[in-house]
Amino acid sequence: MQNNPFKLKTALFTLPLLLFSVLVQSQTEGTTSPVIHSDGSVTFSYKNPSAKRVKLFCDCDLRNNNYKIERENLQSVRMKPDSSGVFTFTTKPLTPEVYTYQFKSHGRRFVDPDNADSVRVLNTRRSVFVLSGSTLSDLCIKDSLHGRIEFFELWDTACGKTRRILLYLPPDYDRTEQLYPVLYLLHGINGYEKAWQDKGCAVQQVDKLIRQDKIVPMVVVMPDVNPRKLIGQKEKIGMMRNLLHYPSWLHRDFERVFPQMDSLLFIHYRISSDRKSRAVAGLSAGAMQACNLANVNENRFQYVGLFSPVVHRKQLPTDQSTTYWIGSGKVDIFHSQSTRFVKKSKDKQISFVYYNSSGGHTWRNWRLYLSEFLQFIFKSADK
Repeated sequence: MQNNPFKLKTALFTLPLLLFSVLVQSQTEGTTSPVIHSDGSVTFSYKNPSAKRVKLFCDCDLRNNNYKIERENLQSVRMKPDSSGVFTFTTKPLTPEVYTYQFKSHGRRFVDPDNADSVRVLNTRRSVFVLSGSTLSDLCIKDSLHGRIEFFELWDTACGKTRRILLYLPPDYDRTEQLYPVLYLLHGINGYEKAWQDKGCAVQQVDKLIRQDKIVPMVVVMPDVNPRKLIGQKEKIGMMRNLLHYPSWLHRDFERVFPQMDSLLFIHYRISSDRKSRAVAGLSAGAMQACNLANVNENRFQYVGLFSPVVHRKQLPTDQSTTYWIGSGKVDIFHSQSTRFVKKSKDKQISFVYYNSSGGHTWRNWRLYLSEFLQFIFKSADK
């Protein structure tokens, strides 16, 4: 085993579905937070009699239509205290969506102690809630799975870190011997193996679409492509400069290890080696890696999904037998790269689908793109 660059560990674990409700049971005596009102407004509360100031940070509109929806940046607002030391703030009615937020007091940010649900964003955690009312946001509300998920680890000696993988296995996986189509789903620059689950609701989407017979049963592989966790430690310098601070994204560390990872998964899971039953997709910088994988491994993937892609001109497609699906919002910060990719694909007579939506570089769009992409791939596979 010492000569094997990978150590394997698998474990079945419970799906961390987002346990959302209109009223979240208080963990702090006398407060309940957040409270979602019938008109879609939300009240946040935090009790701390010793605090002089408390701020709320949320990726929603806190300042009367000044929110930049194309980026999902956090807005901040000062919460108002009452005589008992409970700080509160109520938003205007919000659009149905999955939202994240934090409080700040005494110079530090922290999750809402009255909300048990949180997700990791960059190197911090944020509390999270769902405002129901749209098809894609409702997928993020707790529901029972017909399939299941597993956690898979492998040791990468070259990287010096454990690479973690989240897998979705479809219904009846344990009751059949068939090989399943496989989708590799890659996170963006500030994500990890659970990013697509936590904010993209990927597992819920796949499971529901299989139940509705809108897609074929498939295995979805969500790896951590950034195990060194260097991205995000210099948040103030900006996303693209952060990318340059972590050369392995540009030097293709994940692309290097992918063949060994794919081989190990093929041994331990019943995934197809038939190119027509294999796809890879990613968002933002993950789309760059998906494009790299398709170019380097021309015979491994029939479908390549690029969601708000950060794609260099040298990563443009070369294989005419691969089908690309490109999704981009009209105000996406990388929209020009998507349109350039589409133009070059036309020039090279490469098969592609272009989905031009409203909005920008946001999970709102990436959930939509995933839903569309899932219903596009593996049409030739047997149901």
